[in-house]
Amino acid sequence: MNRQQSHLPFTTFKQHTGMKRIVNSLLYPIRRNPLFYTALLLLFGMSVVFVEYAGCSRVRALLEMFFDAYLLCLLVSMVPGQMRRCFKQVLYAFFYIVGLADMLSFCITGMPLMPNVLQTWFQTNVGEATEALHSYLSWSLLATPVVLFLVFPLLLWYMGKRRFAISRKAAGCLFCLFCLTVVSLLLGIGNKRYLYHVYTRQSDDDMQEFVDIESQTHEYLPVYRLGLSLKEMARFSTMRATLLDVAKATQADSCTFDSPLMVLLIGESYNRHHASLYGYDKPTTPHQEQLKTMGSLHAFSDVIASYNLTFKSFQNMLTFYDYDSSGKWYAYPMVTTLFRSAGYEVDFFSNQYTLDKSSAFSDYTEDVFMNNPAITRYQFDRRNDRSHPYDMDLLDDFHRHIDLDSDDRPRLVIFHFAGIHVDYARRYPEGYGRFSVTDYDRHALTSEQKQTMAHYDNAVLYNDAVVDSIVSTVKNRDAIVVYVPDHGELVFDDNMEYGRNFLLTREYIRPQYDIPFWIYCTDAYRKRRPETVRQIASSVDKPFMTDDLPHLLVGLAGIRCKDYRPERDLISPLFDTNRRRLIGGQTDYDAVCRQP
Repeated sequence: MNRQQSHLPFTTFKQHTGMKRIVNSLLYPIRRNPLFYTALLLLFGMSVVFVEYAGCSRVRALLEMFFDAYLLCLLVSMVPGQMRRCFKQVLYAFFYIVGLADMLSFCITGMPLMPNVLQTWFQTNVGEATEALHSYLSWSLLATPVVLFLVFPLLLWYMGKRRFAISRKAAGCLFCLFCLTVVSLLLGIGNKRYLYHVYTRQSDDDMQEFVDIESQTHEYLPVYRLGLSLKEMARFSTMRATLLDVAKATQADSCTFDSPLMVLLIGESYNRHHASLYGYDKPTTPHQEQLKTMGSLHAFSDVIASYNLTFKSFQNMLTFYDYDSSGKWYAYPMVTTLFRSAGYEVDFFSNQYTLDKSSAFSDYTEDVFMNNPAITRYQFDRRNDRSHPYDMDLLDDFHRHIDLDSDDRPRLVIFHFAGIHVDYARRYPEGYGRFSVTDYDRHALTSEQKQTMAHYDNAVLYNDAVVDSIVSTVKNRDAIVVYVPDHGELVFDDNMEYGRNFLLTREYIRPQYDIPFWIYCTDAYRKRRPETVRQIASSVDKPFMTDDLPHLLVGLAGIRCKDYRPERDLISPLFDTNRRRLIGGQTDYDAVCRQP
């Protein structure tokens, strides 16, 4: 024992030595595999820094990757000596190839290895793949972060030739890296739970994965994204197969065609509290108000969305599944296939969902049931093949495909708008910019926030013009029009936020779930069906949630089938006004939002 050590109490020295051994043991995986650890950090770091991934915090991801690299080093250290080198080479190759593919995908398509990208790859034949490679692979890629992956093998070879090792002088840096590993472990616990949930879930009905999305890193590494993609592709393959089987088996018992021309308008991100039809202080819906004054439009006062996510709302609005149902949503008939089996022609004009993926911004989840070609054949007779800058252009698609003067078959026409989806400024053309910053006197809002609100209200005003044009197209016919958005939107209402989140307090629920809902009846429809119109007028104050929409549509059409339930039909005398409205299938809307 040297002189310095002799001055330490024996117990202190013993504790010091024991702590040193613990630290050395914990650092052993890194010290044993210094080149492997460094290479992993470089590979992971390139993907985190240069690949944009929604919901991912780069700072947290950079910290979390230290723990992932440490864990892999620990795994390698447990492999017997003869196999360790081979095992590391396999891991090198795997992480490198996946990372390079992810970077190429992002630089070429703007998207990393997500399910829809991988699905496209698997559906591409050799000829299409060769053509795509010739089209995308060019010298210009050398001006992108792809070049970092290309030089990485050379860097790794150089570091290996240098007999890369960690000296005693680097012990301090090594300890700092270990501290970052510990911090990353603490920060990443929640994200690892999220990943476990995603990789093991059997249904998309569990919404826990969306909670606190901004604070999670999620699938921040290419390997995690690959795992998600493979998992989701397998899960969605089951969905598609089941949906197709159900579509083939769907059959109506009978139909009286009580509404020979039905038009369903599905809006997007429409907060009822920004519609002057519902008392908003800005004149955002003049055409709808005029129709209401004439007595042809019936605005319902207490309608909410079932989810604040488009794909979940669509699953509930267009199938007979709801939170009271057992089993999976895709095991229930789609209202579109039911209408076709009953003898209706069903047409779909969407500014989000198209079979041409290059022109749409729908998500892979929606593609499973709205954009699958095989399922489409059972749902729709006609649909548009590409999206447009503005929703009014959908009318051109309608007129190009359908001539109501020469074709009077019973028909359900569905228009699906881009609506008021962010970015709001892009949802209306020049000429509809009526509202500006000066129209809002809320002193708590900045000029930028007021401008965002103005863009939203201008988009609502344009939406009013779009629906009025569609109403005008059918006003001289025996027709009924139902308007319903998929969900609402936060627009600085009772808070300082816009967009959507998953907080379930009153000030966040009402803007996101309170939606406009109305039924318009033409003069011919009102004259021929006065009892139906009376039932509609007497139902405007009933509490309703959009997962019951199929029952309303089927009732209006006069379709008889085993899935129709009159207690879920909004205008039926048997409608159950006491049904609990559980948003997201979990939270009682009325218990939260009807409190004094």
